[in-house]
Amino acid sequence: MKKLFTVTLLLFFVCQLSATTFYQQLCNFNFNWKKYAINPPAGEAQNFASDKELIQAHLGSVLSVLRSNSIAQLNVSQYNSRLHLINVLDEYRTAGKFPINYYYPARIPVFIDDHHTHCAVGYLLQHTGCEEMAVRIAAATNYSWLKDIYDPEFPAWQQASGLSMEELMLIQGAYDFYRNDAFFAIDKYETPQKPGCMLVYFENKTLHRPMDAKPDNIWCKGEGANGALNGKWIQNYAVGMPWIVGYFENGNRSGQWEEYYQGTKQLCRTEHWRNNKLNGIRKRFDRSGNLIEEILFKNGKAIIKTNYSLEDSLTYIRRPIDSSLVNTEIYFEGSLIAAGMESIHNPGNLQWFQNIELTSLNMISVQTRDMSTSSQRYGNQSGQSESRGYHVFSPALVEYKKEGDWVYYREYNYTSYKPGNNLNSLLNYNYRHFGPVLMNSLSMFKDKTTTGYDSLHVQYADNNLLDFYGYGINNHIHLQISYYEAEELPISLWHGYSLAEGASVRECGQVDKDNKKVGEWKSYSKQGQLYKTENYLIAWKEDEE
Repeated sequence: MKKLFTVTLLLFFVCQLSATTFYQQLCNFNFNWKKYAINPPAGEAQNFASDKELIQAHLGSVLSVLRSNSIAQLNVSQYNSRLHLINVLDEYRTAGKFPINYYYPARIPVFIDDHHTHCAVGYLLQHTGCEEMAVRIAAATNYSWLKDIYDPEFPAWQQASGLSMEELMLIQGAYDFYRNDAFFAIDKYETPQKPGCMLVYFENKTLHRPMDAKPDNIWCKGEGANGALNGKWIQNYAVGMPWIVGYFENGNRSGQWEEYYQGTKQLCRTEHWRNNKLNGIRKRFDRSGNLIEEILFKNGKAIIKTNYSLEDSLTYIRRPIDSSLVNTEIYFEGSLIAAGMESIHNPGNLQWFQNIELTSLNMISVQTRDMSTSSQRYGNQSGQSESRGYHVFSPALVEYKKEGDWVYYREYNYTSYKPGNNLNSLLNYNYRHFGPVLMNSLSMFKDKTTTGYDSLHVQYADNNLLDFYGYGINNHIHLQISYYEAEELPISLWHGYSLAEGASVRECGQVDKDNKKVGEWKSYSKQGQLYKTENYLIAWKEDEE
């Protein structure tokens, strides 16, 4: 039995350390090294303790290439720029602060990561005054190789830099999702292992040796041959407890993958892969087994996302417009009750479809790869905790903020209760799901007398209600609110961008069809206190003074 464990463990290391030369390791890190096969960097494969050491070794070899390449074709400006950028790249290598791949279980490029750490090319852009371009590239193609990145200003920057496109492509690298020490970590059973050809059993803690070779005692099992995964991959959480189950075909993720909530037999999510890209429907379940989310993927791109809110029986359907906006429709029992556009408030830089519960599979990917610099990198930021000696940063999940024009449709209420003739009662009665939310934004108008509306139109900016339009058969109302800018407010009122109710409102009131002020208008101080009330008996507009 001990012999079986030894053999399978060796297979694991063959799969993990298949490179026999340093040059092969560089090619695995950046395929552009294959162009240097005639005169490759010398040496046997090295045992790097972290991705940081591998990246530094890669950049050290790149710097040797840059310093030996011909510069005869460069003008004076390009030559000076090249020398400067080579020095900047050397400083970047020495500092050792590199991006982290949080989201994809394989080596991929990361232009700018969640903590605004730039890749080498992004760093060169940043240090030549082109941070805006770097951010733009990251927003559009953050996980792409340079050959697949297009920005209209990049060719001109490349020409001026004194570095060739081939050299810039060599500088780039791909960053691993998996921890280097995962197989020997204290918390290895709670840590995603890099899939490989192996058969490893849980350890008998009393005897300090592998458990009996029984199916229930398997910790990790990867089917394949000669280091290439081909078949089923399993990583169990405990004896008889599944965690991650999936399939590979010729080394690529394929077929259905499943993830279970740790320590349970309850599915967390299922997803479908083809040639290492998501294809099909990803389903996510809560801990009680209820379906709460579905996302349709095509060739790795999210096409449509559906969330099921169990508390209020609402269904949210979101379709991406671009990287920062989605079209949203909200249904109740099959009826459309609201529709509009949302911006993606995304402090964690997650993809718009990734606002999933962070199970350990997700949480482990945000652990820093370099423990020696984690305190320096993250400081004592909110959301940071310490577990088993590792600093864990929990990025905020994706939030959606209403933008532009939203329409709320009347929900017909067949109860015998009849509402009062004021805004609060009518909103709560005819718009049961969103009336209370709207009334919260319109709390300054709670005494407004009105009649019912067939539909409501609301203009938003960053989730703040600016204009409220109510339309009925014989009536129409237009309420308007303006706000203080965040930087105008005392710091004591800040709570992120969530301000105390009413504290950010500057003034509010009613306008007519010509956008002129009518009726009562209220003005508030920066502390949210009402300090002035005006009544417009005649319609008035500020530019008419």
